[in-house]
Amino acid sequence: MRYPTACLTTWALAAALAGGAAAGPTVRGQSDQSGAGAIRTAQAPSHSDSTAERPQAPPGAPGTTFRDCSDCPEMVVVPAGKFMMGWDSGDADEKPVHEVVIAKPFAVGKFEVTYGEFNACEADGACKRDAHFGRSEGRRPITNITWDEARAYAAWLSKKTGKPYRLLSEAEWEYAARAGTRTKYAFGDTITHDQANFSYGKQGEGRTKEVGSYPPNAWGLYDMHGNVWEWVEDCYLGTYQGAPADGTARNSPNCASRVLRGGSWDYEADEIRSSVRYKLSPKTFPNDEAGLRVARSLE
Repeated sequence: MRYPTACLTTWALAAALAGGAAAGPTVRGQSDQSGAGAIRTAQAPSHSDSTAERPQAPPGAPGTTFRDCSDCPEMVVVPAGKFMMGWDSGDADEKPVHEVVIAKPFAVGKFEVTYGEFNACEADGACKRDAHFGRSEGRRPITNITWDEARAYAAWLSKKTGKPYRLLSEAEWEYAARAGTRTKYAFGDTITHDQANFSYGKQGEGRTKEVGSYPPNAWGLYDMHGNVWEWVEDCYLGTYQGAPADGTARNSPNCASRVLRGGSWDYEADEIRSSVRYKLSPKTFPNDEAGLRVARSLE
């Protein structure tokens, strides 16, 4: 594990001073990463129509791709199934390893949500980021958003299309990332820089890449390892003791921290494994490594 040493921007330094010392590795510019175990805390045109622009056939078999509107993310149908969540050789928050059953197929964003896609929500007046920069980066993944802003984007998609968009649960995310594997990564027990965007070993050197720049996993999902951390729905708890076996999110009205998954461009190989978990406050100031991917329930 590596600890951040890069200089913080002015706003990130202020956030860090307000939050106190971190207990472990953090997403750069964040301050609320204390907790149990070795926890790592890591133009589009304007459209005002709240419905999809054109009717589309319902999604089909697993592997089918679809898009509910011209501004909507491309989605991939993921099959029902079961898997073992967590890793015996991982940190305390990756245990105990337990079986999770995903009873029904669901759809997952083929890519991380991009600036262009998120900007369409902003242009529609439904999304607003506290960090107002990087607006014209097109196919790069959106960053500098909080958990609340990520959920607002999913809610906008639901209103626009009439379909149930949301963030993935943590279990759904790991199930989709593994894509039927039980290895450290979707590509095996090792990963290379030809397979994902992650650190070469110098903190702060690098940046996000356009989504789809690296090979997909076996289920056709891109950038599940590296590029940006992805917000999921769950509250963070320090172990999987008592975790649901049906893939639903662990939630609480007074949730102090939410989970992010997948690693980022600024983290090394061991920190972008399929089972790695990070946490941040849902109200935390945005940072340049946190983005999102959406899910959609299927009728």
